[in-house]
Amino acid sequence: MIGILTLPIAEVVAVGVLLGIVGALAIVGKRVFFSESLSHGTFPGAVLGVVIGQFMGASSSSLSLWLFVGAALFCIPLAWLMRYLASLEGISPTAAAGIVLTVGYALGVFLLRWFQPLPLKVEGFLTGSLLAVSHTDVLSAAAILVLAVIALVTCGRRLAFYYFDPIAFRVAVRNSRWWLALMEGITLGLLCASMVVAIPAVGSILSIAILVAPAAGVQVFARNFAGLILWSGVAGVGIGITGLLLAVWQSLSAGGMVAVVAGLFYLGCRSLGWILCMSWTTPRKPKITSSAFGISSNEPVSRRR
Repeated sequence: MIGILTLPIAEVVAVGVLLGIVGALAIVGKRVFFSESLSHGTFPGAVLGVVIGQFMGASSSSLSLWLFVGAALFCIPLAWLMRYLASLEGISPTAAAGIVLTVGYALGVFLLRWFQPLPLKVEGFLTGSLLAVSHTDVLSAAAILVLAVIALVTCGRRLAFYYFDPIAFRVAVRNSRWWLALMEGITLGLLCASMVVAIPAVGSILSIAILVAPAAGVQVFARNFAGLILWSGVAGVGIGITGLLLAVWQSLSAGGMVAVVAGLFYLGCRSLGWILCMSWTTPRKPKITSSAFGISSNEPVSRRR
Protein backbone atom coordinates (compact mmCIF):
# COMPACT_ATOMS: atom_id res chain seq x y z
CA MET A 1 0.00 0.00 0.00
CA ILE A 2 2.82 2.42 0.85
CA GLY A 3 4.42 1.85 -2.54
CA ILE A 4 1.15 2.54 -4.34
CA LEU A 5 0.65 5.78 -2.40
CA THR A 6 4.19 7.10 -2.85
CA LEU A 7 3.42 9.23 -5.92
CA PRO A 8 -0.01 10.42 -4.67
CA ILE A 9 1.51 11.48 -1.34
CA ALA A 10 4.37 13.29 -3.07
CA GLU A 11 1.87 15.00 -5.38
CA VAL A 12 -0.47 16.05 -2.60
CA VAL A 13 2.43 17.43 -0.53
CA ALA A 14 3.78 19.48 -3.45
CA VAL A 15 0.34 20.71 -4.51
CA GLY A 16 -0.72 21.35 -0.90
CA VAL A 17 2.27 23.56 -0.14
CA LEU A 18 2.05 25.31 -3.51
CA LEU A 19 -1.66 26.10 -3.40
CA GLY A 20 -1.42 27.00 0.28
CA ILE A 21 1.23 29.69 -0.16
CA VAL A 22 -0.12 30.96 -3.48
CA GLY A 23 -3.61 31.01 -1.97
CA ALA A 24 -2.27 33.39 0.67
CA LEU A 25 -1.33 35.76 -2.16
CA ALA A 26 -4.83 35.38 -3.62
CA ILE A 27 -6.45 36.17 -0.26
CA VAL A 28 -4.31 39.18 0.62
CA GLY A 29 -4.17 40.45 -2.97
CA LYS A 30 -7.96 40.04 -3.42
CA ARG A 31 -7.64 37.68 -6.39
CA VAL A 32 -10.05 34.98 -5.20
CA PHE A 33 -12.68 35.58 -7.91
CA PHE A 34 -9.92 35.72 -10.51
CA SER A 35 -8.64 32.36 -9.27
CA GLU A 36 -12.13 30.88 -9.29
CA SER A 37 -12.69 31.82 -12.91
CA LEU A 38 -9.28 30.48 -13.89
CA SER A 39 -9.94 27.19 -12.12
CA HIS A 40 -12.87 26.59 -14.48
CA GLY A 41 -11.20 28.31 -17.42
CA THR A 42 -8.28 25.89 -17.48
CA PHE A 43 -10.76 23.11 -18.28
CA PRO A 44 -11.10 23.79 -22.05
CA GLY A 45 -7.37 24.44 -22.36
CA ALA A 46 -6.60 21.09 -20.73
CA VAL A 47 -9.00 19.31 -23.10
CA LEU A 48 -7.44 20.97 -26.16
CA GLY A 49 -3.96 20.16 -24.91
CA VAL A 50 -4.80 16.46 -24.63
CA VAL A 51 -6.52 16.49 -28.03
CA ILE A 52 -3.49 18.06 -29.71
CA GLY A 53 -1.13 15.73 -27.88
CA GLN A 54 -3.13 12.72 -28.99
CA PHE A 55 -3.17 14.02 -32.57
CA MET A 56 0.63 14.45 -32.46
CA GLY A 57 1.02 10.86 -31.35
CA ALA A 58 2.12 11.59 -27.78
CA SER A 59 2.42 8.65 -25.43
CA SER A 60 0.08 8.28 -22.46
CA SER A 61 2.88 9.26 -20.07
CA SER A 62 3.56 12.54 -21.92
CA LEU A 63 -0.08 13.60 -22.21
CA SER A 64 0.23 15.39 -18.87
CA LEU A 65 2.70 17.82 -20.42
CA TRP A 66 0.27 18.56 -23.25
CA LEU A 67 -2.48 19.04 -20.67
CA PHE A 68 -0.34 21.52 -18.74
CA VAL A 69 0.66 23.45 -21.85
CA GLY A 70 -2.91 23.68 -23.15
CA ALA A 71 -4.33 24.77 -19.80
CA ALA A 72 -1.57 27.35 -19.25
CA LEU A 73 -1.88 28.88 -22.73
CA PHE A 74 -5.66 29.10 -22.42
CA CYS A 75 -5.25 31.16 -19.25
CA ILE A 76 -3.80 34.02 -21.30
CA PRO A 77 -6.92 34.89 -23.36
CA LEU A 78 -9.13 34.29 -20.33
CA ALA A 79 -7.12 36.70 -18.19
CA TRP A 80 -7.23 39.28 -21.00
CA LEU A 81 -10.99 38.79 -21.40
CA MET A 82 -11.55 39.22 -17.68
CA ARG A 83 -9.56 42.43 -17.49
CA TYR A 84 -11.31 43.78 -20.59
CA LEU A 85 -14.78 43.02 -19.22
CA ALA A 86 -13.90 44.54 -15.86
CA SER A 87 -12.84 47.76 -17.62
CA LEU A 88 -16.27 48.18 -19.23
CA GLU A 89 -18.72 50.55 -17.61
CA GLY A 90 -21.36 48.77 -15.57
CA ILE A 91 -19.44 45.47 -15.23
CA SER A 92 -17.75 44.86 -11.89
CA PRO A 93 -14.67 42.62 -11.51
CA THR A 94 -16.90 40.05 -9.80
CA ALA A 95 -19.32 40.02 -12.72
CA ALA A 96 -16.42 39.75 -15.18
CA ALA A 97 -15.05 36.75 -13.26
CA GLY A 98 -18.50 35.14 -13.32
CA ILE A 99 -18.79 35.61 -17.08
CA VAL A 100 -15.36 34.10 -17.74
CA LEU A 101 -16.05 31.22 -15.33
CA THR A 102 -19.30 30.33 -17.08
CA VAL A 103 -17.89 30.65 -20.59
CA GLY A 104 -14.77 28.64 -19.72
CA TYR A 105 -16.63 25.78 -18.09
CA ALA A 106 -19.28 25.59 -20.83
CA LEU A 107 -16.60 25.60 -23.53
CA GLY A 108 -14.73 22.85 -21.71
CA VAL A 109 -17.81 20.62 -21.54
CA PHE A 110 -18.52 21.25 -25.23
CA LEU A 111 -14.96 20.39 -26.29
CA LEU A 112 -14.90 17.32 -24.07
CA ARG A 113 -18.07 15.94 -25.67
CA TRP A 114 -16.99 16.94 -29.17
CA PHE A 115 -13.65 15.13 -29.03
CA GLN A 116 -14.81 12.00 -27.21
CA PRO A 117 -13.38 9.51 -26.62
CA LEU A 118 -10.24 10.88 -24.99
CA PRO A 119 -7.48 8.86 -23.33
CA LEU A 120 -8.21 10.65 -20.05
CA LYS A 121 -11.50 10.33 -18.18
CA VAL A 122 -13.64 13.38 -17.58
CA GLU A 123 -13.06 13.03 -13.82
CA GLY A 124 -9.38 13.68 -14.47
CA PHE A 125 -10.25 17.17 -15.74
CA LEU A 126 -12.98 18.06 -13.24
CA THR A 127 -12.06 16.46 -9.89
CA GLY A 128 -8.61 15.08 -10.61
CA SER A 129 -7.30 11.56 -10.31
CA LEU A 130 -4.88 11.75 -7.40
CA LEU A 131 -4.27 8.01 -7.19
CA ALA A 132 -3.27 7.90 -10.87
CA VAL A 133 -0.73 10.75 -10.97
CA SER A 134 2.55 10.24 -12.81
CA HIS A 135 6.13 11.29 -12.19
CA THR A 136 5.58 14.14 -14.66
CA ASP A 137 2.71 15.48 -12.56
CA VAL A 138 4.78 15.42 -9.38
CA LEU A 139 7.84 17.02 -11.01
CA SER A 140 5.69 19.76 -12.57
CA ALA A 141 4.10 20.65 -9.24
CA ALA A 142 7.51 20.60 -7.53
CA ALA A 143 9.02 22.86 -10.21
CA ILE A 144 6.28 25.49 -9.81
CA LEU A 145 6.65 25.23 -6.04
CA VAL A 146 10.36 26.03 -6.33
CA LEU A 147 9.56 29.03 -8.53
CA ALA A 148 6.96 30.24 -6.02
CA VAL A 149 9.44 29.99 -3.14
CA ILE A 150 12.09 31.86 -5.14
CA ALA A 151 9.57 34.60 -5.99
CA LEU A 152 8.56 34.99 -2.33
CA VAL A 153 12.16 35.02 -1.08
CA THR A 154 13.29 37.62 -3.62
CA CYS A 155 10.15 39.77 -3.88
CA GLY A 156 8.19 38.95 -0.72
CA ARG A 157 8.84 42.32 0.91
CA ARG A 158 7.68 44.29 -2.13
CA LEU A 159 4.67 42.00 -2.62
CA ALA A 160 3.62 42.67 0.98
CA PHE A 161 4.07 46.42 0.45
CA TYR A 162 2.07 46.25 -2.81
CA TYR A 163 -0.81 44.29 -1.27
CA PHE A 164 -1.16 46.21 1.97
CA ASP A 165 -0.56 49.77 0.76
CA PRO A 166 -0.74 50.00 -3.05
CA ILE A 167 -1.02 53.80 -3.08
CA ALA A 168 2.12 54.26 -0.98
CA PHE A 169 3.81 51.63 -3.14
CA ARG A 170 3.26 53.77 -6.25
CA VAL A 171 4.65 56.81 -4.47
CA ALA A 172 7.60 55.21 -2.71
CA VAL A 173 9.02 52.85 -5.33
CA ARG A 174 11.14 54.16 -8.15
CA ASN A 175 10.05 53.09 -11.62
CA SER A 176 6.70 52.27 -10.06
CA ARG A 177 5.07 51.36 -13.37
CA TRP A 178 7.65 48.62 -13.96
CA TRP A 179 7.34 47.35 -10.39
CA LEU A 180 3.54 47.37 -10.57
CA ALA A 181 3.69 45.25 -13.72
CA LEU A 182 6.16 42.90 -12.03
CA MET A 183 4.02 42.48 -8.89
CA GLU A 184 0.93 41.79 -10.98
CA GLY A 185 2.89 39.43 -13.20
CA ILE A 186 4.22 37.43 -10.24
CA THR A 187 0.78 37.20 -8.63
CA LEU A 188 -1.17 36.24 -11.72
CA GLY A 189 1.61 34.02 -13.07
CA LEU A 190 1.81 32.00 -9.85
CA LEU A 191 -1.98 31.71 -9.68
CA CYS A 192 -2.23 30.47 -13.27
CA ALA A 193 0.67 28.03 -12.95
CA SER A 194 -0.61 26.67 -9.64
CA MET A 195 -4.11 26.04 -10.95
CA VAL A 196 -2.66 24.29 -14.00
CA VAL A 197 -0.36 21.85 -12.19
CA ALA A 198 -3.11 21.07 -9.66
CA ILE A 199 -5.41 19.61 -12.35
CA PRO A 200 -4.07 16.02 -12.15
CA ALA A 201 -4.46 16.02 -8.35
CA VAL A 202 -7.73 17.86 -7.67
CA GLY A 203 -9.05 18.82 -11.09
CA SER A 204 -10.02 22.19 -12.51
CA ILE A 205 -13.11 22.61 -10.32
CA LEU A 206 -12.00 21.43 -6.89
CA SER A 207 -8.59 23.14 -6.97
CA ILE A 208 -10.15 26.40 -5.75
CA ALA A 209 -11.01 24.70 -2.45
CA ILE A 210 -7.44 23.86 -1.48
CA LEU A 211 -6.22 27.18 -2.93
CA VAL A 212 -8.46 29.38 -0.78
CA ALA A 213 -9.39 27.35 2.32
CA PRO A 214 -5.93 27.12 3.97
CA ALA A 215 -5.20 30.85 3.85
CA ALA A 216 -8.82 31.84 4.55
CA GLY A 217 -8.78 29.70 7.68
CA VAL A 218 -5.29 30.58 8.86
CA GLN A 219 -5.79 34.33 8.46
CA VAL A 220 -8.04 34.25 11.55
CA PHE A 221 -4.92 33.62 13.66
CA ALA A 222 -2.05 34.97 11.53
CA ARG A 223 -0.43 38.22 12.67
CA ASN A 224 1.77 38.97 9.66
CA PHE A 225 2.13 38.20 5.97
CA ALA A 226 5.04 35.80 6.42
CA GLY A 227 3.17 33.82 9.06
CA LEU A 228 0.11 33.61 6.83
CA ILE A 229 2.18 32.20 3.96
CA LEU A 230 4.04 29.72 6.16
CA TRP A 231 1.01 28.30 7.97
CA SER A 232 -1.10 28.28 4.81
CA GLY A 233 1.47 25.96 3.23
CA VAL A 234 1.41 23.71 6.30
CA ALA A 235 -2.40 23.69 6.31
CA GLY A 236 -2.46 22.87 2.59
CA VAL A 237 -0.34 19.77 3.18
CA GLY A 238 -2.47 18.70 6.15
CA ILE A 239 -5.68 19.11 4.17
CA GLY A 240 -4.30 17.19 1.20
CA ILE A 241 -2.88 14.28 3.22
CA THR A 242 -6.05 13.97 5.33
CA GLY A 243 -8.30 13.99 2.26
CA LEU A 244 -6.14 11.39 0.49
CA LEU A 245 -6.08 9.01 3.47
CA LEU A 246 -9.83 9.33 4.02
CA ALA A 247 -10.46 8.67 0.33
CA VAL A 248 -8.31 5.53 0.38
CA TRP A 249 -9.91 4.33 3.62
CA GLN A 250 -13.49 4.81 2.40
CA SER A 251 -12.82 4.12 -1.33
CA LEU A 252 -14.04 7.59 -2.32
CA SER A 253 -12.89 10.25 -4.77
CA ALA A 254 -9.58 11.66 -3.53
CA GLY A 255 -10.18 15.09 -5.06
CA GLY A 256 -13.67 15.26 -3.57
CA MET A 257 -12.45 14.30 -0.12
CA VAL A 258 -9.67 16.89 -0.26
CA ALA A 259 -12.30 19.56 -1.07
CA VAL A 260 -14.52 18.38 1.81
CA VAL A 261 -11.63 18.45 4.27
CA ALA A 262 -10.71 21.93 3.03
CA GLY A 263 -14.22 23.17 3.74
CA LEU A 264 -14.24 21.59 7.20
CA PHE A 265 -10.86 23.12 7.95
CA TYR A 266 -12.13 26.59 7.08
CA LEU A 267 -15.28 26.16 9.18
CA GLY A 268 -13.22 24.83 12.08
CA CYS A 269 -10.82 27.78 11.98
CA ARG A 270 -13.67 30.27 11.79
CA SER A 271 -15.51 28.60 14.66
CA LEU A 272 -12.39 28.49 16.82
CA GLY A 273 -11.65 32.12 16.03
CA TRP A 274 -15.20 33.09 17.02
CA ILE A 275 -14.90 31.16 20.30
CA LEU A 276 -11.59 32.82 21.13
CA CYS A 277 -12.98 36.23 20.24
CA MET A 278 -15.95 35.69 22.56
CA SER A 279 -13.65 34.61 25.38
CA TRP A 280 -11.59 37.79 25.25
CA THR A 281 -12.54 40.51 27.72
CA THR A 282 -12.15 43.17 25.06
CA PRO A 283 -13.34 41.91 21.68
CA ARG A 284 -10.68 42.24 19.06
CA LYS A 285 -10.23 41.07 15.52
CA PRO A 286 -6.89 39.66 14.37
CA LYS A 287 -5.30 41.84 11.75
CA ILE A 288 -2.56 40.72 9.42
CA THR A 289 0.29 43.16 8.91
CA SER A 290 3.27 43.19 6.62
CA SER A 291 5.79 43.94 9.38
CA ALA A 292 7.45 40.54 9.06
CA PHE A 293 8.84 41.69 5.71
CA GLY A 294 10.37 44.82 7.19
CA ILE A 295 7.49 47.16 6.32
CA SER A 296 5.50 48.99 8.95
CA SER A 297 2.23 50.72 8.19
CA ASN A 298 3.29 53.57 10.52
CA GLU A 299 6.60 54.11 8.74
CA PRO A 300 6.79 57.37 6.78
CA VAL A 301 6.68 57.00 3.03
CA SER A 302 9.96 58.87 2.67
CA ARG A 303 11.79 56.19 4.67
CA ARG A 304 10.43 53.39 2.42
CA ARG A 305 12.38 54.63 -0.60
